Order: sequence, then structure tokens, then C-alpha cells
Amino acid sequence: MLGSIKREGDEVVIRMPADDAHSLCVAFQPCPCKATKSNATANIRTRLAKGLMRAVLSKSVQRHALHNSER
Repeated sequence: MLGSIKREGDEVVIRMPADDAHSLCVAFQPCPCKATKSNATANIRTRLAKGLMRAVLSKSVQRHALHNSER
């Protein structure tokens, strides 16, 4: 996965190819093992996965709408 991670003021910005976003969402899925896990980190993984998919889907929806309007 190529991309960049940098700090912009009080925020950290992660840039990566949209094609890699799905793989990262899969990596954020809950671990199936029964070991004790932190609710806080589980919440972070869930929010990151949802945010990534929202970003990927919104871009593909915009592209689809643009494509249909050109017809």
C-alpha cells in the first residue's frame, strides 16, 4: 500500500489509493478469537472501517452520477 501519513495541525491525514481501502477495512474487522479485547480500540477500528467505506462509496457514487449525466 503506497500513500502518505502526515500531520496537519491538530489532525493526522492518511492518504492511500482507493483500491487499497477495502483491504484495510477487512483488516479492521473484529478478531474472531475469544481473547479479551479493548472496547476503545474496537470502537476505533469500527469507526475507521465505516469512514473508509463511506469515502470509497461516496466517490464511486459521484463518479457514477457524473457518468450517467454525460449520456
